[in-house]
Amino acid sequence: MDYTDSRIIFRLLKNPRESLSSIASDLDISAQDMNYRVKKIKEDGIIKRYMLHVNPAVYGKNSLYLAFQNDKTYPGSVSSIIKCLEKIVVYGFSGTEDELHQRKKDMEDSLGTPVMEYRPKAFTGNSLVSPLDLQIINVLRNDPMKKSPDISRILDVKSSTVEKRIDRLRENKLISIIPKLDLSKINIVILGIFTTRPETIEKELDESFFVVNDRVSGISLSIEKDIYSANSIIQKIKKIDKNIETMVIYDYDFFE
Repeated sequence: MDYTDSRIIFRLLKNPRESLSSIASDLDISAQDMNYRVKKIKEDGIIKRYMLHVNPAVYGKNSLYLAFQNDKTYPGSVSSIIKCLEKIVVYGFSGTEDELHQRKKDMEDSLGTPVMEYRPKAFTGNSLVSPLDLQIINVLRNDPMKKSPDISRILDVKSSTVEKRIDRLRENKLISIIPKLDLSKINIVILGIFTTRPETIEKELDESFFVVNDRVSGISLSIEKDIYSANSIIQKIKKIDKNIETMVIYDYDFFE
């Protein structure tokens, strides 16, 4: 995998639905070369599948992230699992306040005391979501990469309208479409960043493909081209937020 392949993966992590022709134009390669590279990336198992994550605020629910430093596996259902080289596993889940309280208790009974807890403040994200948005999300559940013309035929609306609604949902951090990468096959480093200054920190990152924040604190999964640039960015952002937590991620899954 060369530098161009890495840049393609960067772009697909940032926005998997971006047109390949747009990426090819920006990288100054031909459409034929672009299609060949993407096909090869998939055939080599570097991109394994695409996952949809829906912000719980869409359904009027809250979210909670707990990090545990042990090798145990939580048997219950969660919305996300992020595994870090520091032997820390971060679990995300959603629900009402009572449900979150009970889930936290269940996890502590199973995994022990969490080393970190992050609870984004509730916001009225569902007020930003229209009935059409919910229909689009339901279609994307089955196939996050389903093309807009196909969605438009299913829902009987214009393709341009579908694309605009998906872009808006992504921009408002109400949905994320996340490629599942086999990180053992590439040199790219993914950092998990937990900060009390999310908006300032995000400006310093090369790329972020999953972001949860409430303007007070936040979680970002950031893409760095290699371990050296990852170390450089860690040192840089620690000067901005001395209490920041950074971890190197080796596996991740999102289950909505």
